[in-house]
Amino acid sequence: MTTYLLSWNPKIWEWVDMQDDIAEVTASGFYEMRWSSGVTKKIKPDDRVFLMKLGVEPRGIVASGWATSDVRQNTHYRDATKKALYIHVRFDTILEPNAVFPIEFLLNDTFYQKVHWTPQASGMSIPDDVAEKLEKDWAKFINQPVPVRKVDYADEIDGAKSFYEGATKQVKVNVYERNAEARAICIKKYGASCSVCGFDFSKKFGEIGVGFIHVHHLKPLSEIRKGYKLNPVEDLRPVCPNCHAMLHQRKPEPYTIEQLKAILKRAVV
Repeated sequence: MTTYLLSWNPKIWEWVDMQDDIAEVTASGFYEMRWSSGVTKKIKPDDRVFLMKLGVEPRGIVASGWATSDVRQNTHYRDATKKALYIHVRFDTILEPNAVFPIEFLLNDTFYQKVHWTPQASGMSIPDDVAEKLEKDWAKFINQPVPVRKVDYADEIDGAKSFYEGATKQVKVNVYERNAEARAICIKKYGASCSVCGFDFSKKFGEIGVGFIHVHHLKPLSEIRKGYKLNPVEDLRPVCPNCHAMLHQRKPEPYTIEQLKAILKRAVV
């Protein structure tokens, strides 16, 4: 396992769904998304990654996680005519952008000065001795135990092992308020079946599934300014949790309902 430093400059790319992604880490323990690897092609699944926020104060480490894919080429996030290198990352921690692990701590510590903490792009490898110390200092900063190496997907799982779980932690996040009446109008208009795949929880689970459905904002909540008046019929659609997650698999702009329908149609054999 190697440790890499990824970079994020809010001036270049606005993380519009960041608050939703922080909430997802709080609820599920992780959030997986695609991230640029710069010019680096060496990152492998299970490599450790830290995300450095640059360009906007306060600067510092804002997230940590594990690579879940090899480096792959895809369309550049800012220019569809160009290609760029990406990995998928499972973030285990995402901090509020104003509560980062300060870069000044790294720049002013003699031990850390062997690493260039303000790279122009993602993908810089961190020496093992520095990565080991960073893990400990990061764990202290977020008040969590030092993480153990994530199980490799190809490794055989030892069923005889046991693990400790259930420890509590206090996490402060901002969440976007939903309007219950707007949700009700949306469901009254479109029904409680998924707008993408057509799944109806009441048909599968009976009485306990009646009315159960997610409501997807066609315009992400993170882009909506305070006091925005949404139109439930024009701005909302009912979707099942699976399709809702898939809509947000693309960052920063989610897939549209029609785009995901087309993907689903191609995937069904």
